[in-house]
Amino acid sequence: MILLGSASDYKVAQKAVNVFEEMDINYDLRVASAHRTSERLKEIIQNETEDIEVIITIAGLAAHLPGVTASLTTKPVIAVPVDVKLGGIDSLLSSTEMQLGTPVATMGIDRGDNAAWLACQIIACNDADLKNTLKEKRLAYNAKIQKSEDELIEKIAGKNYRRTEYFPVESEEITETIKLNSDTKVLIISGNYSNMEVVKRIIQTLDTLKIKSEYKVISATRNPLLLEKCIEDIDDDVDLYITVSSLSTILTGAVVSHTTKPVIGVPCTTRLFGIDSLLSMIEMPPGVPTATMGLDAGENAALFVGRIFAIYDKNIRNELVKFMKTLHRNVYYD
Repeated sequence: MILLGSASDYKVAQKAVNVFEEMDINYDLRVASAHRTSERLKEIIQNETEDIEVIITIAGLAAHLPGVTASLTTKPVIAVPVDVKLGGIDSLLSSTEMQLGTPVATMGIDRGDNAAWLACQIIACNDADLKNTLKEKRLAYNAKIQKSEDELIEKIAGKNYRRTEYFPVESEEITETIKLNSDTKVLIISGNYSNMEVVKRIIQTLDTLKIKSEYKVISATRNPLLLEKCIEDIDDDVDLYITVSSLSTILTGAVVSHTTKPVIGVPCTTRLFGIDSLLSMIEMPPGVPTATMGLDAGENAALFVGRIFAIYDKNIRNELVKFMKTLHRNVYYD
């Protein structure tokens, strides 16, 4: 379901519609304001989403639509902040910085297309055909980029343009292998150990939901080849990834570039109040979405994972509902 806070945001919604049409995914289009028509919104979410797998919310300004929607359902909620004022930063922060228990996966500003691509990745967790189609789409980017390069050269290259010569260099062979337990569903990756408190909260919450996970430390800048081989070795064995990183979050972008599985990103506070890690994680180009959580929001990342698995796993859904009830008692872990 694509849910707009205002029909005036139709151009952003159109980007999502184009992806769903391309991927042959059925969708619904609804308009409801969290502020002006709160009863209408509640009616839609509580009574018309039983067969819906993912909800995309599109809103600008004080974008409370994603959070209110997430509070009314256990389905995965994706937010697309809209540039109305302040360059869309107001709606981006309204969407990402959610309280514990109401996780929202936020896309870049106006990135309705990436919201749809993430929705496809989530649905593909239980759809082998869609999973293969996503892989084929990713491979097709090579031909698209080559065409763009050829057109660029034709358009602007002058008399001094020279194609650089190709000198093949043998890459360093990575002999290290990474093996996961057969029941592992989620791989958590960080670039170093500085964000261990966030990682611990992710693991603890996943354990509470009875979702098996494993944790690896691999730097995208110091060991990029190892990271690539890691994803190659285990990508068929896990359902999705959680990345935890700070500063310029190259790690998250690198993981996204090597997989078509959902990648949930947790930006961490180090410098600049974490704004650097948040913006460098969330503003991904079309076709490579990151499901970005709020700053240091490890628990919400785990809960968003729970919402994904709860779509098709009744046991996890029951654990998720039980966990949510403990939040109302202000008791997080038994």
